[in-house]
Amino acid sequence: MSKDTESSEIMIVNDDPGVETRIAILENGRLEELYTERTKSATGVGNIYKGRVTNVESSIQAAFIEYGGTQRGFLHVTDLHPKYFPGKETSERVGKKIAKHNRPPIQKCLKKGDEILVQVLKEGIGTKGPTLTSYLSIPGRLSVMMPYMDKVGVSRKIEDEDERREMRKILDAINLPDGFGFILRTAGMGKKKTEIKRDIAYLIRLWKMIEKRIKTIKAPCQLYNESDLLVRTIRDVLRPNIGAIVVDSESSFDRISTFLKIASPRASRKIIHYREASPIFHAFGIERQIVEVHNREVLLPSGGRLVIDQTEALVAIDVNSGKSRGAKNSETNALNTNMEAADEICRQLRLRDLGGIVVNDLIDMGRASNRNKVEQKFQDNLERDRARSSVLPISRFGLLEMTRQRIRPSLLDSHYVECAHCEGLGLVKSTEEVAADATRQCGWLLQHEKVKKVELTCSSSVGTYLFSNKRSEIDQYEKKTQKRIVVRISEGIATDRVVFYAYDDRGADIELDMLADVAPPTINALIKLESAYDDSDERTEKSCRKRSRRRSGRSAPLAEATTISGDANLDEELASLEKPKSKTKTVKKERQKKKDTPAESATRVYQFAKSIGKTSKEIVDICKEQGEDVRGHMSAMTADLVTKIKAHFDGEEDKPKPKRRRRRRGGRGRGGKQSSEKKPAEVIEEAPVEKKSLGKKIEKKKTKKKQSRRQIKKKTRRPQTKAPSKEVKPKTEEAEPKPRRTLYGQSRRSVSADEVQQIMGDRA
Repeated sequence: MSKDTESSEIMIVNDDPGVETRIAILENGRLEELYTERTKSATGVGNIYKGRVTNVESSIQAAFIEYGGTQRGFLHVTDLHPKYFPGKETSERVGKKIAKHNRPPIQKCLKKGDEILVQVLKEGIGTKGPTLTSYLSIPGRLSVMMPYMDKVGVSRKIEDEDERREMRKILDAINLPDGFGFILRTAGMGKKKTEIKRDIAYLIRLWKMIEKRIKTIKAPCQLYNESDLLVRTIRDVLRPNIGAIVVDSESSFDRISTFLKIASPRASRKIIHYREASPIFHAFGIERQIVEVHNREVLLPSGGRLVIDQTEALVAIDVNSGKSRGAKNSETNALNTNMEAADEICRQLRLRDLGGIVVNDLIDMGRASNRNKVEQKFQDNLERDRARSSVLPISRFGLLEMTRQRIRPSLLDSHYVECAHCEGLGLVKSTEEVAADATRQCGWLLQHEKVKKVELTCSSSVGTYLFSNKRSEIDQYEKKTQKRIVVRISEGIATDRVVFYAYDDRGADIELDMLADVAPPTINALIKLESAYDDSDERTEKSCRKRSRRRSGRSAPLAEATTISGDANLDEELASLEKPKSKTKTVKKERQKKKDTPAESATRVYQFAKSIGKTSKEIVDICKEQGEDVRGHMSAMTADLVTKIKAHFDGEEDKPKPKRRRRRRGGRGRGGKQSSEKKPAEVIEEAPVEKKSLGKKIEKKKTKKKQSRRQIKKKTRRPQTKAPSKEVKPKTEEAEPKPRRTLYGQSRRSVSADEVQQIMGDRA
């Protein structure tokens, strides 16, 4: 092996003939560049076609060309060669295009049906067709030929002015044909004049073959096919610092050897045929690194990480410090992380073949010098990139914006297809949302007159949620439309998918796509429908309302938006809640008062008993004695019955009432003598003593002197008196004290202070 193989860079070629070709470049074992191409989806970039103009759009100053591909190509006026300009033929020098404002409108240059020579500049991405140009270029090993151009040039990647001047002298010394322009590539630096002349002669012979096809073949047709990935990579990427080329396929080994013997005989000694049983990419540790290339997150050496998101408009890269805490201060830590990110971002752009607008969200740095270091780091890393790029200064938001030439679809687009499950979103709907959408869809389908039954098939999780949480809504749809909804469970369906079937009255399937949209309701129709529902609800309420036995307590009003926002006066609200509770009448009583007049309204037993100072039981017993159908205190009494019962009680009051004796225990059921008579009426009519004041008096007496229970009993005992004479005059209606209502709904007489003391003593 030569000394060149000891270089740090190695090219690994994995070729599966007829399927896929992969080429990787390693630097000290680390993957730096990756090129892949499948045989069935080979790129068309660089191919030359004879096309036909199908449409000219003056609004965008572009033409659409049919060239033989699956999509029409896009040709902008800036990519139109001056040979197609109207009038006198003009030519351009190499590297000096005519400015857009000096170009004639494209509608004056091209017309529908015109034939034109075009070359694919960029592959189509998504729905966009490929980008075409009429500036043709055919690359060789050391130079690039450009037909219909004048003069020569040197690659822009060669920045040394002395080297550029020297290479121009070599090109001027070569007798170049007229009507051709040539650009010397970086691979031609330091080459001899004979080698460059041989490469140019090869390109001229190739163009003469293309000219013959132009004259004989009609448009659209292909005139020139760019080399495949294997030859193209060896021709364009092979550089002196690549020490070895390791190839695992025998056919690829022969093709590379043949090409290098003609193009670069010295490099042919670097080829090595890999014959081991282990796959070549696994043996060199490349497969593991390729898997990491497809990851969304990329780790940095110091602990930071990159998050790369590829979108239709741009590529967004977020730089996070992560666990990076090596520096003493935040400014130094941000600088170190951003410097590492600059190296890794440029590497990832090459590996993933990302192009277009790239926005890098770096960690904020306060010093302008640190920002300049990061910008220069990006510039240095992009120099080794074959794709053209430009970098803008870091903005005040910490964003570094850049562009990179997009030649072909990215590695992600070429190796992955859109997910049929989430349709490229990367997310799926939750079970709750799928169930809610399915319920609403059923309601929409049932609005069609043809549809008599709707059947939906869903996963077990969605079905369980429908039965548990959406049962009432489904029942409501069925009641409103008088139609059926059937739910079927299938484990073969995705969790975010629901399949609907509609059937008519005969059970035949109805195509859902054929169902017309239901016309939206008018405002007048909604108002009429609302009034109809209000009338039906009122009738239902009257017929089905029951009397509530429970009295609802007072509760705070619901919080309104004004209260939450602080606009309401909370003090007034709290004061209104602290007001004493007022007795509210039941809804039924209010409705009864509004509906009937007092003369015609029926009276309940308990109401009548309360009005005359009797108990409901007494009134019910009298009604039963007189043969009236009165069962309880809630029974209704007619006006005649009320008059009759009232007269009965009035008659009883005219008679003298026998005095009732009250039995009283002397103690807690032991040894106490019962008094056989009560105090006369004059004593009973004493002023009632409030419970509060009695309690205070009793407490005072207890505190004066501690007495035994026996002494208290002797004191509180009253001597037995003779029964009052029968000559006591009956009390008149006016003199009779009005009975008081207690908590138990029964009337009681007033009690004197002595009796209260006696009762309290007995209990003690």
